[in-house]
Amino acid sequence: MEDADIRIGRTNIICNNMSSKLTFLLCNLRILNNLDAIICVERTSTILRYFSKNLPLMIHIPHGAGDRAQSYDTRIRHFDHVLVAGDKDKARMLDLGLVSEDSCKVTGYIKPYAVQKMDNPLPVLFDNKRPTVLYNPHFCKKLSSWTPFGRELLEAFSRTPDFNFIFAPHMRLFAKAGKMLREHIESYAEFENIHIDLGSHNSVDMTYTRMADIYLGDVSSQVYEFLGQSKPCVFINHRNIEWKNNSDYAHWHYGAVNSSVTDVMTALKRAHDAHHLYKEKQISGCLSAKGDPSWDPIKRAAVMVQSIVTRSRGYPH
Repeated sequence: MEDADIRIGRTNIICNNMSSKLTFLLCNLRILNNLDAIICVERTSTILRYFSKNLPLMIHIPHGAGDRAQSYDTRIRHFDHVLVAGDKDKARMLDLGLVSEDSCKVTGYIKPYAVQKMDNPLPVLFDNKRPTVLYNPHFCKKLSSWTPFGRELLEAFSRTPDFNFIFAPHMRLFAKAGKMLREHIESYAEFENIHIDLGSHNSVDMTYTRMADIYLGDVSSQVYEFLGQSKPCVFINHRNIEWKNNSDYAHWHYGAVNSSVTDVMTALKRAHDAHHLYKEKQISGCLSAKGDPSWDPIKRAAVMVQSIVTRSRGYPH
């Protein structure tokens, strides 16, 4: 095959009207068809099922361990195998008919384990001994606490010198924001107790979840990255959702849930003293979501992928 056949730049009128991701997939379809397996952390690739009958095994490894409904996308059913972090995800996917007992395996949570193995040093953001709060709102407008409360919270942070605050939302929240809005938000970094990150590498590589003493958020799966060990959490219920028996909000049992900025700030001040009320729920919830902490998730996933491909292709063990 000539290089021109696989370059993204080789497009026609149809490709010009498709997303860059889909264009990339289709332009490389001939290569993909000749592989033993395709491992995906996203779900867009399942569209290839409609373009080729010769695809190899498709294996999905979800990129997070969160509870929200979007984590259980119906496109998951198009994968041949799914490797999940913990029993929670397997049980929910089985209940929704997205996987079978044989097609879904539990590996443990790969990302935190990989970050721990890398052992990268953390930056020094604050030259003091005050507790550090990570405010981590989600990007989805319906679910995020940012639109109703975000600016008011930043104002409250600026008036609360007893804490350090890291504002590091999901990187998609401000991805399309205009220059004036970004500059306005970033101006809060002028306060010595506030650090603003609207989407750098540090916002996705667990720099802030490893650094923070208290987690403040809504529905982001980063709460599970923060809970590498049991620590205080505070959650924002900006829509007065009936959440207690809703599995999409299972992580809200890990800390105080509040519906106003005033209550949030009060909860942050009480977070360490109240932590004992939530510690056991955090430990059991994280075990279900992330697997046994003694596991090596990378090795488990590699062994499972090797076994899946060997069985499918009839290769010798």
